[in-house]
Amino acid sequence: MGKTNFSLFPFSSIRKGQREFMEDVKDAVEYGKILVAHAPTGIGKTVAALVPSLQYAVETEKTVFFLTSKRSQHKIAVDTLKLIKKHAKLDFVAVDVTSKQSMCPRATSIYQEYYSLFNEFCKSEQKNKRCRYFLKHDEEALQRIKDEIMHVEDLCSWCTSSGVCPYKAALDVAENADVFVCDYNYLFSAGITEKVLEKIEKGLEDLIVIADEAHNLPDRIRNNLSSELRMSTVTGAARGLRHTNREMHGNLMELERIFTKLAMEASKNNKEEINVAKNFLLEEMEKVLRRRIEAMSYEDFIDSLKSIAEDFETTGGIKAKATDGGKYKSEIVQRNVLSVADFLDGWRTREKCLRIFSLSQKDNPSLYFKLLDPSVISEPIFAKAHSTIMMSGTLCPTEMYADVLGAAPDRIKGKKIALREYKSPFPEENRVIVVTKELTTKYTKRSEEMYRKVAGKIAEVAKYVRGGMAVFFPSYALLKNIAAYLPEGVKRRAIVERREMKKEEKNRLYEMLRDDNEGILLAVQGGSLSEGMDYESNTLKAIIVVGLPLSPPTLEVKTIEGYYAGKYGAEKGRLYGYHYPAITKVLQAAGRGIRSEHDRCIIILMDYRFAQFPYKKCLPSDFNMTFTDRAEEFCINFFQR
Repeated sequence: MGKTNFSLFPFSSIRKGQREFMEDVKDAVEYGKILVAHAPTGIGKTVAALVPSLQYAVETEKTVFFLTSKRSQHKIAVDTLKLIKKHAKLDFVAVDVTSKQSMCPRATSIYQEYYSLFNEFCKSEQKNKRCRYFLKHDEEALQRIKDEIMHVEDLCSWCTSSGVCPYKAALDVAENADVFVCDYNYLFSAGITEKVLEKIEKGLEDLIVIADEAHNLPDRIRNNLSSELRMSTVTGAARGLRHTNREMHGNLMELERIFTKLAMEASKNNKEEINVAKNFLLEEMEKVLRRRIEAMSYEDFIDSLKSIAEDFETTGGIKAKATDGGKYKSEIVQRNVLSVADFLDGWRTREKCLRIFSLSQKDNPSLYFKLLDPSVISEPIFAKAHSTIMMSGTLCPTEMYADVLGAAPDRIKGKKIALREYKSPFPEENRVIVVTKELTTKYTKRSEEMYRKVAGKIAEVAKYVRGGMAVFFPSYALLKNIAAYLPEGVKRRAIVERREMKKEEKNRLYEMLRDDNEGILLAVQGGSLSEGMDYESNTLKAIIVVGLPLSPPTLEVKTIEGYYAGKYGAEKGRLYGYHYPAITKVLQAAGRGIRSEHDRCIIILMDYRFAQFPYKKCLPSDFNMTFTDRAEEFCINFFQR
């Protein structure tokens, strides 16, 4: 079969693995397939997925839904679309959006935090014609969004300065868009999906779905249908209403007593966590609410709490809000009331969830629920969408992601499923991978002596690294414990991530590392510095991954593992629920080094378990490792080449 001429491709040449991926994407969109693609970093996934998908969409009046989990990935997709448009001189429309409240020029911080409150505010403002942005219709604004591919930040800034609602304008243009760049929630959050598709007058069958960084999708879907409520939040909400609404104060105090009842049951059984039946909370609250002076149903209780929270916004809430201190206290009460309402509302979901009461913080116990099986949300979407491409540099093994997301060959009738693993197009010698002997973060082996040995090996490697270096740990606790034994020379070069850091502070850490050729980043696996950050211009010449970030054997982990064991058998249950999530974090961290064909990086996996079953089996086929106790010598040779 001859090579396809991808005329929209905006670069001078197509890499080998990239062409193979593009051919598979073209096949998927033309024949309505689902493609699950493990495509290593540097293969050029974004452009390879967009070129054939956009070409097909323009020819057939389909719409490409390019879904991302992070703002940085929005930017990559939009920049790629700009390059395609400039190169091909093709007249197509692309719209970039984020959440409705993040695009709203009037959204306060509490609206950003609580969609339910923002949604009520937005509906009320529209209904009563109080929002000048929503009321203004500007054809010139719409035409500019059609003509010019804009980053969502630029779109919001320009629309706001023109007095137009950015979200409304974006969706008005999206009716005729060929590409819609958006967050996962636009397709995997039922309430939002229905509204958006109705607005742009499209059905799922009209969509070509591209899920970027799809290794994040299972957890994102689970987290969309999850919530946690702490006893301190209930107490805070009750105290805040003590002087303004005695009846609701009493109802919330009864909810606090339910927490106490669960705590006593857990303590009696000498357990830190216990399962809670869905009906337990519903029935206990119904009993309480029937006994009160103003009897109400569970649903009425939730609605009353939401109304109280809305009143804080419209009437100023408690009288103390007149002062700055009073305003701060009022906002805390409002947040607490909303948190209780949203949690109780979500608890009623009919989807199968794990429901757990935890005493991990003894003075502040919590109740939480989380969706067990993300495929109940994703499978119906994949079944109806015209075609789907799921892609990531760590979508390995593809079989697991196909199972977990409901895209396995035996699950969706009438849809062909293609599982593909592509090899890196870059020279193999540019990436050296070694596994250290003897060292480990295995729980039973942890000791001051082990921490000292790991710190010593990090220091030995650091002596010979020419350029930036990162060390990723399984947790902040292990980072702290091991860093304490690093020699002063390494500590002086260290740039350390802390748990409480905000996004802006973490961005500054990256900038410090980029500008300091001798810097050593100490960070955690699974964090934004090991997954979301794109280290440009070969910033990292060496990466050390210390240990495996295996989850503690909590009731949640055991429940998920047990669920998959029941569905796929004991071996897959253990792999899907316990091993693979940890390996994905490792692969993300290890992948920060090589971002282009010119980059070179040595990767040191500092735990002997990486060379053993089952962890070795979990790694990609092109992860060629050497088992050694002299990692520093490999470092010397690597930088001498």
